[in-house]
Parts: sequence; structure tokens; C-alpha cells
Amino acid sequence: MTGINTIVKYGCMSDEQRWDANRYKWEWLRELEPDDKEIAKLLDCLADGEYSGQASVAQTYELMMKAKEEGYPKELLDDWGEFLSYSNIIAYEETRHGLSVGLINHYACHGNLDYFEHLTVRDYSRKYIWCYEDRRYWNLYSYALAHLFAEVVNTELYKDMRPQIKHPKFKEVITNIMKDEARHIRAWLSVIKNIVDADEYHKKCFLDELDCGLNYHNAMVHETYFEGQNKMMRFFVSSKNGEPGTIERIINTKYTLLNTLFGEDNPYSFAQVKENHYAFLARTRGKKRAVFSEEVEGNICFID
Repeated sequence: MTGINTIVKYGCMSDEQRWDANRYKWEWLRELEPDDKEIAKLLDCLADGEYSGQASVAQTYELMMKAKEEGYPKELLDDWGEFLSYSNIIAYEETRHGLSVGLINHYACHGNLDYFEHLTVRDYSRKYIWCYEDRRYWNLYSYALAHLFAEVVNTELYKDMRPQIKHPKFKEVITNIMKDEARHIRAWLSVIKNIVDADEYHKKCFLDELDCGLNYHNAMVHETYFEGQNKMMRFFVSSKNGEPGTIERIINTKYTLLNTLFGEDNPYSFAQVKENHYAFLARTRGKKRAVFSEEVEGNICFID
């Protein structure tokens, strides 16, 4: 058993690395040039996804209680305390990301800075907290993995989006979010590794849920996820001069994380991780909306 060192460490890092949003008094948005505005107009679904921390806390607690009701051993449930705690810690960080990207997108689309007045509390709750009610793709183990591997995708997306932005303040916001997401990878890895190492039963359950955990981004709780995924592909770069492109970097990191978590018990080769990743992208290409369904393969029912 481990102490609570991990959650203390990453909780402190969250405090220490908190960037100043200046109360979102972003008059500099009025300075955006046409190219930056066109980028900003594409970020509506990305903003939705960045709010996913709220749904993560609500759904994680619900999944824990469901497991308890179904007879999940109490001592094993206690191993999830750090995961729930870290979900609460970064829920506000992810909210800040949603507020930031949402404000930038709102200004580009509407020409004003009244985003926070425009988003009602009821709409906020419906879109960003209870959105998972129609999209329950995960169990407790796959949902944990989804948080880790989703941060890999997020980090690489922002890394390649950043050079395409001209305005220094816009670029600074994207850089700040990227750094947060990269830190979240390290934190989720440590938290999940603690659970894996706490009991062999945990390791078995994680391994049973690898396919879903690897490919189902935790932001899939949002109605607009697949629309956003397809919009964001324009920011991905291809391999060049021997340097891996965005998707290659994502796959490389996923494989490295799997080996760190499971060592010799990792059942996936690099080729399998790559194949699964590309197969998921191909299956979801051009899609916009989806809900959970037990009647379709993979439980993703596309509705458009």
C-alpha cells in the first residue's frame, strides 16, 4: 500500500502552476486577425470537451457507487480514493480550459465578450455535468484509462495548434492549456499505477478494459465530441524529415504508457495500438453526434 504522496504532489503542482486568467478580461480578443479568428471559430466543440472535468467527477462517483451496490469489495473500492480526489482537483483546471476556449470561440463567432452571460446555469449543467447520462460508455476501469489516454491526445493537439496561431495572447492561452494537459498525463499515470499495484484484481480489470480505455476519449460524454474530433484533425501535422506527426506521437506515447502501467503484462504490441487507433479514427470519420446503445458494436450509436 502507498501513502497519499501522489495526490499531495500533484495537488501542490496544480496550485503552483496555476496561470493567471486575469478574470477573463480579454480585451485583446478584439485584436485577432482574420486567420486567428478562423481558427477560433473551429473551437466550439473543443470548448465543450474541455469542460469534461465536471462530468468526470459526477460519473466517477456514480460508477464507484454502482460498483459498491453490485458487491465490489470495500477494500478495493478504497483504492480509488486518490482517483476521485484528483478528479476533483483538476475539475476546476478543466473548467478554466473550457471557459478560455469557449470565450475565444464566442468572440470569434459573435464579436462580443458576453460569453459568460450567454451561457446560462441550466445550459451549463445540462451540457457539461449531466451530459454523460446518454453516453455511459465506460465502467470504472475503462473510465480511468480514458482520462489518461485522452490527455495524450489533448496535449499533442495543443502542441500542433500553437504554431498556427499568430496573436501572442491567444498563443499563450493555448500554451498554458497544453502544459496543464501534459501535467495531467503524469498525474493520471501515477494515480492509476498506484491502483494497478494495489491488488492483482485491479490489474486484471484494467487489462480487460484496455480497448475501450485506449480509444474512448473521456470527452465523449459530450454530444459534440465527434464533430470536434473531425474539426481538430486540420491542426494535426504529418511526419516530416524523420519527425513523427501528431498521430504518430499519440500512438508512441500510448504504447509507452501501457508498458509503464503493465510491464510484461501489456497485451498490446505497438502495431496493435497503432491499428486500433487508426481503426477508431476511420470508424468515426465524418461523424458528429452519438449516444450509448447496447444494440450496436462498441456501444456507440451515431445519430447523424
